[in-house]
Amino acid sequence: MPPKSEAVEVVSFRVPRDVLDKFDRIAEMERLSRAGMIRVMMENCVNAAEVVTRNLECQVRIMPDLAARYPDGPRLEYERGHLHATKTLLSIFLGKRTKDRILQTVREKTGLPIPHTVPLDPDGNRYHWDSDAG
Repeated sequence: MPPKSEAVEVVSFRVPRDVLDKFDRIAEMERLSRAGMIRVMMENCVNAAEVVTRNLECQVRIMPDLAARYPDGPRLEYERGHLHATKTLLSIFLGKRTKDRILQTVREKTGLPIPHTVPLDPDGNRYHWDSDAG
């Protein structure tokens, strides 16, 4: 329970039964009640957005130097994959609009564009387009 001095609000919403059953199994694995699990997930969501934003800032600052020194090097390709995974997880867990807002915040804070995450094909070319780049 939150401290008595902390302002709280009761949240109520409808969820399909099959989703709720699966969620309850996850809460049980964590040894939490349904309400406890919802609270933990909400708190983690807020904390994760802040941590991921800082992580993205570091990635965005590292990649231009790597690209200048080793344009298609393994470390740069690793960082591209890491950036791609981070953006994908942001979309899945927080939503596309939140991901876009976080990327814009990173652009503004670093003064750098978001690097593209198009992987290098075996033939040495890149064939896709990254809509988040820039």
